Amino acid sequence: MIEAKIINKSFGENHVLKDLSVQFHPGRNNLIIGQSGSGKTVLMKCLVGLHDIDDGQILYNDRVFSEMSFREKKSIRKEIGMLFQGGALFDFMTVEQNIMFPLNMFGDMSPLEREKRVDFCLERVNLPKAHHLMPSELSGGMVKRVAIARAISLNPKYLFCDEPNSGLDPQTANVIDNLISEITKEYDITTIINTHDMNSVIEIGDNIAFIYKGELWWEGDKNEIMDTENEEINEFVFSSELTRKLKDWK
Repeated sequence: MIEAKIINKSFGENHVLKDLSVQFHPGRNNLIIGQSGSGKTVLMKCLVGLHDIDDGQILYNDRVFSEMSFREKKSIRKEIGMLFQGGALFDFMTVEQNIMFPLNMFGDMSPLEREKRVDFCLERVNLPKAHHLMPSELSGGMVKRVAIARAISLNPKYLFCDEPNSGLDPQTANVIDNLISEITKEYDITTIINTHDMNSVIEIGDNIAFIYKGELWWEGDKNEIMDTENEEINEFVFSSELTRKLKDWK
């Protein structure tokens, strides 16, 4: 479990996160949603240590991550997988080399073990023969699947996904959602997804944190979000045509 306890973060006079407390549970798809500028991206960056918080605590399974030294944080970062917006594959590396990169940097496997791990990860994302392809030869959905394979290569306890469906068509986005959800539950990973895709919220939102002006404004699951009377979240959720139709149909 990852937990933020009464955290604050400011940039100059801009107070972005305000006494925010939230928990993210293993084996569940934990979604962070909110309008642009609400603080959700800053929250995710604080959780992984890209931003230092001003006060409060961030804990990984009761280990106080926010109070650790750089060297101490490194041990936890080995347990973290990252799926970046756009995939962020290295253009000059093959698919196999991209997935091998964190294994070479952080892993302690033998060369043969690393090769087998790459094979396993590509099989898991349904790309068993993509080893020698270059990123330029991949479709958008394939890029995301390779990025997922790289993110899980070190068998992480924690998986962070930043807008995983950005730039994808609805059908491919659904494939990526389902893949992330399956891996999360299969390996009991604490998965945190920063998204504005309401289809993801409705389909895989096991636990949803709605951030509004830097505060945790609402928390619930994909069923509760359709029935909440919270004015701000209703304005956010039902601004899309899809969710308006779902609300009317329900």
